[in-house]
Amino acid sequence: MSYVVRHKNEIVNYPVEGCHGGEGYIYVRQMLGYEPALPVPGFPEDFETLVNFVHVTTLPEGTSIGLHPHNENEEFYLVIAGTGEMTVDGDKHIMKPGSICLTKSGSKHTFKNIGSEDLQIVVVEAVMNASLKNVADKG
Repeated sequence: MSYVVRHKNEIVNYPVEGCHGGEGYIYVRQMLGYEPALPVPGFPEDFETLVNFVHVTTLPEGTSIGLHPHNENEEFYLVIAGTGEMTVDGDKHIMKPGSICLTKSGSKHTFKNIGSEDLQIVVVEAVMNASLKNVADKG
């Protein structure tokens, strides 16, 4: 098939505890592709390019995604709702709806909900080498 259509409410919103060593439970809808490092089923056959996944992720108040590196991949976070604090290589940035952060290969980042409502983000990751596609530990 030359296209894929999925609807957010048709994809299970899986709880993930301590994502990358972060605080609490976050909720991940693996909309396209697959991230084998998460205990969430996905669709590894979706992309023919080096894109690994597209997630819609919700961080409830007080939760976070822990500090983790990006090696041989890039990832962006687009804030849809709520307020978060993105720390990349030690630099802190307040992220609100419409804010986007691209974490490039060689960087480390963490992201936490600093608001009083759910923080909802779209997360997209692409690898730099086809041998790393759908691999849990990318280096």
